[in-house]
Amino acid sequence: SWTTPVAIKARSFWYKCGKWSLCLFAGHAGICPVNRDSIDYILSKNGSGNAIIIVVGGAAESLNCTPGKNSVTLRHRKGFVKLALRHGADLVPVYSFGENEVYEQVIFEEGSWGRWVQKKFQKHIGFAPCIFHGRGLFSSNSWGLLPYSKPITTVVGEPITIPKIDNPSQREVDFYHSIYVDSLIKLFDKYKSKFGLPETEVLEVN
Repeated sequence: SWTTPVAIKARSFWYKCGKWSLCLFAGHAGICPVNRDSIDYILSKNGSGNAIIIVVGGAAESLNCTPGKNSVTLRHRKGFVKLALRHGADLVPVYSFGENEVYEQVIFEEGSWGRWVQKKFQKHIGFAPCIFHGRGLFSSNSWGLLPYSKPITTVVGEPITIPKIDNPSQREVDFYHSIYVDSLIKLFDKYKSKFGLPETEVLEVN
């Protein structure tokens, strides 16, 4: 059977690992750089059980993490879809509710000096420095680096069957990317009220 890459929505601070933002599961758990050669190697292995998890939004998405906000950086991230097509690997939408609630972060507006510095770091080093805080070691009312005691629940959608196309066209990439985005939004809408969000809450896709 074909291997299954799982494109996961990940916004928490512990995912801010720049070029090392790809978790690989191929017989055992591990990590490797999120680049084409690494992904091709895993998806080219024979047999089942070769699944990968990609933090699609990466450092850019982490800059907008704030409590009460549900957003993903995905609209122009299409490389993972092209690789899935080249290997005929299913795409599985995944979303984690509550990740933005475990830390407070200072959000710098677009055009500000703070955002300029963050983008420079992101471009040249691979990660974006953030000013954030959680709770203290002995009290939830004090500031510290421990996460707040908030639940995080990850939901997994149905796999999207992807055909194997050695050289997919941009039109084919766009088509399956749109299916993935729609599936992720439907997954969010299906579970949002169960995890305390109002029915009017909308997943923001940037």
